[in-house]
Order: sequence, then C-alpha cells, then structure tokens
Amino acid sequence: MSEKIIRIKSGNEEFTMSVTEEEYLKYYRPWWQQKKHEQRNREAMEQNGYTEESYEEWKENDMRTEFFSESMEELAEKRMLLDVLRDAMDSLLPEERELAMKVFGEEMSVYEYARVTGGNRRTLDFRKNKVMEKLRHFFRERGIDV
Repeated sequence: MSEKIIRIKSGNEEFTMSVTEEEYLKYYRPWWQQKKHEQRNREAMEQNGYTEESYEEWKENDMRTEFFSESMEELAEKRMLLDVLRDAMDSLLPEERELAMKVFGEEMSVYEYARVTGGNRRTLDFRKNKVMEKLRHFFRERGIDV
C-alpha cells in the first residue's frame, strides 16, 4: 500500500501525518469532502453578495430557528421516529447497516461505495435495494407509511 502525507490545520496548530491509502479513503477523504462542500456553499453565497461572516451568522440563526420553532408535539414525534429508525438500523446485519449509513445517510453513491470497499457496483446496488425493502417492511410493521 502506498503512504500519503496529509496536513491538518486547526486554528493556529498544524499537524502532518503519514497514513496508508486505505486510512486516507476511509477517514480523511469524507471529512475533506464535507469541508469542500461547506466551502462551495460559502462561495455561492458570496457570489450572491453575502460575506463569509453573514454566511456563518445565517447558518447559526437557521439552526437556532429550527430548534426553537418546533412545538413539543413535533419534537416528541421526531424523537419517536428517530427511535424507530434506530431500531430499524439495529435490525440490519452489520454490513447492511454500513451500506445503508453510507448510501442513505452520507449520500454516497453506490459507485463510490463500491470503489472504496472494492466491491462490485451491481452487487452492492442489489444489496442496497434489499436493505430498502427490509427497512420498508420494518416501518410498515410499526404503522409508519413510507
């Protein structure tokens, strides 16, 4: 395996690490993709006349508005749905759970997931569809229409 040297900056501190290709693909790359996504959002807002500070303020206010705008009934319903989702994920096999988390939770494409894991794209797409059927069945048993 090849080694990669990565630099991580946090505030005034900077670290340099040597990692294997596998570690890089598994841990650093998704983090880097998230940072690039946030950077693109900031750049798009700046093109529309917003500054970086206003973007951060907007993001903070948006999160605050979401949290405080919901009634207790809505929060209780969301909590119940999250509990059902946690139970549904617990009912899956570990490899099915990982596939579901990556493809549905992190919105990674099946092609990208196949490339990272070294699996066949068509096989993983078939497994993804089977996982979806298992989850649909689980939710229908609990009276949640999906």
